[in-house]
Amino acid sequence: MNILVVDPDRALQEYYTHLLEAEFRDVTLSFRASAQEALEFIPAHAFDIVLTESRVGDMDLFEFIQKLKKLDLPCLVVSSDNSERLIVESILAGAVDFISKNNIKLGHLPYAIARALLGHERWLAARDAVAALPPRPEYEKIDRKVREFMRAERMELRRKALAEAPPRETVFIEGETYFIIYLYVQLQFPDSFRTNVDERRFLATQNRTLTRFAEIVPRYGGNVWTRKEDAIFFAFLGEDYSSALLAAIEIRASMKIFNLTMENLPEPIQVAQGIAAGQTVYKEDHSQIYCEALNLSAHLAIYGDMPNGLLLTSQVTEQLTPRARKYLFKSPAKFEGHQIYHFEEIA
Repeated sequence: MNILVVDPDRALQEYYTHLLEAEFRDVTLSFRASAQEALEFIPAHAFDIVLTESRVGDMDLFEFIQKLKKLDLPCLVVSSDNSERLIVESILAGAVDFISKNNIKLGHLPYAIARALLGHERWLAARDAVAALPPRPEYEKIDRKVREFMRAERMELRRKALAEAPPRETVFIEGETYFIIYLYVQLQFPDSFRTNVDERRFLATQNRTLTRFAEIVPRYGGNVWTRKEDAIFFAFLGEDYSSALLAAIEIRASMKIFNLTMENLPEPIQVAQGIAAGQTVYKEDHSQIYCEALNLSAHLAIYGDMPNGLLLTSQVTEQLTPRARKYLFKSPAKFEGHQIYHFEEIA
């Protein structure tokens, strides 16, 4: 089985490969970042199905779906944007299914692919039956107007967000796509500290430490994304990978200094960190955002099984300078389908 994935988010490539190779035998995946690249790539390859993000470069998603229909290729939309109108319009344009990336880890993507392939003959018959009907110019005119309204709505949200934003503050606009490097910082308190101090001192220490971290990161161009009781998500807009790594290294150094100057500390407090990068469709309610890189950065810190570790994805590592990479070492096993590197200081 040959599957083409059209998605600008490189962080998802290893995940898709790991997931689908575990579910299907003899599956081959190819990746392209935009609809135009995909259409240039398809003629020389025999694909069975296309999985596509809703953001496909300069081409309109619905135009892309219709071009795939003419090539007899079933298309399944797997999108970070799960608005009702987008789902409806995707299906009307000819997509065989729509899956939100918020739900991709529930496990039904392989079943949706299998269903689409098994129903391909019926899909072709339905397409040909519709194509044989008389032209409907009035319908097509209204169809275009509905989709133009979707674009106008997005532009209005952009205008409103820019108008309401404080001066010199990074503006994130609902529904827009951004490339973000995520740094997740997780405090790890030893059991001896939790049992030997009262609740007031414990909370004060936790808050003071996280506040210190929050003061470090803006110096490297990052911002607090979400703060929890014992952890913080930081976000770096764009592709300044070195700044994210330097911020993480200073956080680690800050934690060491804190441990050395803390009185009556039975064991050192540790800090685990994960760095991953990828495309994010922004939502005001951060809990509704799906981004593989966002989740992966947290998983690296929490489940990476490296106390006081600083773990990075191969995507981040490859973009660092040769000098920075000499401090990074390849982990022997993949983590959630991703190749991981860990930072080590060299004396």
